[in-house]
Amino acid sequence: MGRLHLGTIFGTTITLDFSFLLLIAFFVFLNVQGSGIQNALLWAPVLLISILFHELGHATMIGMLGFGSSAIVLEGMGGSTYNERRAKPWQDLLISGAGPASSFLLAWLTGLVIANVAYVSHDRFLVALLPMLAYWNWLWGIFNLLPIGPLDGNGILRNFFRLFLEERLAFTISIWISMLVGLAVFIYCLIARQIFIAILVAFYVRSSWMQWELFRSQNRTDD
Repeated sequence: MGRLHLGTIFGTTITLDFSFLLLIAFFVFLNVQGSGIQNALLWAPVLLISILFHELGHATMIGMLGFGSSAIVLEGMGGSTYNERRAKPWQDLLISGAGPASSFLLAWLTGLVIANVAYVSHDRFLVALLPMLAYWNWLWGIFNLLPIGPLDGNGILRNFFRLFLEERLAFTISIWISMLVGLAVFIYCLIARQIFIAILVAFYVRSSWMQWELFRSQNRTDD
């Protein structure tokens, strides 16, 4: 699929892969029957703003640590921030944690706007958009802290272990925690009939298992 360059912020390029549009279309389709087309279409700005802000959190921390600008790609099930760096474990830990922190920050800032900007209450679009943006960023931040790869929570966990363990052992512990916690979340979501989240987590568990198989066969810890 093709890609569209959206612009550059402080040297960090932002690119939208057309697969990201499929993600938006899926969320709109998933919600159109229950909330109507107008409310369902709100998922487009919510996803775009939330995921871009999240990735900018990673890119900002990378820049603050002196590793220069990055490349953000909005694609597939979310987004990725690319930067060729040789970071120490504590630096990678901060970079991983910056994503969820930015989601919480966006939720908090949105709440401040709702509470303190009078104009918001008179704009039908903002009345519908901003509470949804705040709510889902709180949830997205919490979800991202789960220690399941490739979520940031697993990156935080792995880089924490790297502070005092060698790379191979840190990877082994974190990848098995990813698979076990992922399996538990998958079972819970099935019981709770949260089918979409169950499918998503199953994909994550499969990805972690493939990383483990790559590590065993080629002694590589590629993400």
